[in-house]
Amino acid sequence: MSTMFVIRSLAFLIASGCASASMAAPNLVANGDFEGGNTGFTSAYSFAPGANGTEGEYTVRSNPFPWNGLFISAVDHTSGSGLMYVGNGSPTDGSVVWASGPIAVTQNTDYFFEAFVMNVCCAGPFPGNSPSILEFSVAGLVTESLGIATTNLALAGTWEGLSKSWNSGLNTSVTLSLINRNTAAAGNDFALDDVFLGTTSTVTPVPEPETYALMLAGLGVVGALARRQRKA
Repeated sequence: MSTMFVIRSLAFLIASGCASASMAAPNLVANGDFEGGNTGFTSAYSFAPGANGTEGEYTVRSNPFPWNGLFISAVDHTSGSGLMYVGNGSPTDGSVVWASGPIAVTQNTDYFFEAFVMNVCCAGPFPGNSPSILEFSVAGLVTESLGIATTNLALAGTWEGLSKSWNSGLNTSVTLSLINRNTAAAGNDFALDDVFLGTTSTVTPVPEPETYALMLAGLGVVGALARRQRKA
């Protein structure tokens, strides 16, 4: 058996292990990728499917432009050909951008509440551009703010993953929400996609412990074969 064959086999097994890890933690958020359109969530923003006329409005579409003529042209995060949530930030502090319905969870379990967000302002130089600031909140037995998920949205057109961890405690059902804490009227515009709740992060996925063990065992095999070939 050649060393190269073992390395290739090990790479396949590690990839398979990572794929299994991701399959083991399904997304508990209904329509988190917005492919179902304007359904499966609520918002304090006003739904404006045709065109954006003022702050505090949102739509679900495949491109931020030309819903608002100043917004950039961009594709969704999920597939590059699907739908996304597009919002013109509300100047009212505490307005809920997106909220789920009740979600069943397992008690005393660590979860990841995540989303991908993109600054969509603007197609050209825009004075006073002030990117959105999203706060993650969980309502179960009590309403708990998970705090701001910080990201650099200074440049428009780049999807960035936001992630917050949360332990379910005694909760068996929760409602999630995303709140935009930026109240600026100018440039406070964003797209949202792939909202997620699950036990494995989609923003920074980590191999499961058995995958690490497999990797270490495989590297040991590769080292032994390499030493054997040198002696030969």
